[in-house]
Amino acid sequence: MFRRILHVLTVAALTTTAVACSGGPADSGGYTLRIGATSVTGTPAGSLGWGDRQGILNRELKAAGVDKIEYSFFQSGGDAVSALIAGAVDVAAVGDNPALRARSRDPKVVLLSFDSVNSDMQLVGARGGPTTIEGLVGKNVTAPQGTIRDRAARQLIEAAGLTGKIEVKDVPTPESIAGLSSGQIDATVLSGASSVDLQNKGYPIIDSLSRHGMGSTGTNVALTSFTEAHPDFRAAWQRAVTAVNADIQENFDDYLHWVADTDGTKFEDVKKSTQADEFNTEPFPQIGVKQLQDAYDFLEADGSLANQYSVTEWIGATK
Repeated sequence: MFRRILHVLTVAALTTTAVACSGGPADSGGYTLRIGATSVTGTPAGSLGWGDRQGILNRELKAAGVDKIEYSFFQSGGDAVSALIAGAVDVAAVGDNPALRARSRDPKVVLLSFDSVNSDMQLVGARGGPTTIEGLVGKNVTAPQGTIRDRAARQLIEAAGLTGKIEVKDVPTPESIAGLSSGQIDATVLSGASSVDLQNKGYPIIDSLSRHGMGSTGTNVALTSFTEAHPDFRAAWQRAVTAVNADIQENFDDYLHWVADTDGTKFEDVKKSTQADEFNTEPFPQIGVKQLQDAYDFLEADGSLANQYSVTEWIGATK
């Protein structure tokens, strides 16, 4: 465990980008907020990146004493949460899977807000391979273990009544995509523009969370040691996140163009894979609460959580 934390700290040190706020001088009594997130570009991505670009995060968090924001980027949400626990970052913006697991291990993990809801995942098959989930019995299905993609694959298998009949192998997403192309992998879980791109190239969408009324949330977590030291922060963070998402909804096409340019993807693919209702304009909308509870229930049932706890109480915690 120590070596894993040391690795995470090393990655954080190598990938940190400081972004100065438009606040007061360094001796104003404010502090630097350290945010950990996943990013394939090494820059703030998604709604977090938009909030940084538009100056909304700086503006809203200044009221809570934040003078500067520093970002650290990780390969997975689990790594970002490990950095949070190790004290390398103050806030981790991650998917619901690593957040739920972290809270099950440590009651001092605080849920600040959702930053997205209704996120979909697709089970993408190889060209010329099975086009139904039943056809994947005995085949190679992959997803990175411990991630939302892993949970989505197992949720879809369960929805088809095939639990125990299809194994989800632990393979990182880039290798899974390469395996689809070579025919060594029969299906993997993807999302966003990458899923649309493969669909356009003839890869079948075998199933998706949205077909079953399921989805996932983006969560922002901190530790009680941080929120107790900065009692105004949680409310300020919630105002910041919801202001960012409201701005995205008001400037949706501009946001989509920015995502496409930043990620080096096609605007049409981003537009097809992104819905405005993914960007919640209240900290804990009912649909997001349901999706988080559903995720918790699934992880608890399959033994993925270290300890049980109340999602409702976690959401309502004020520290």
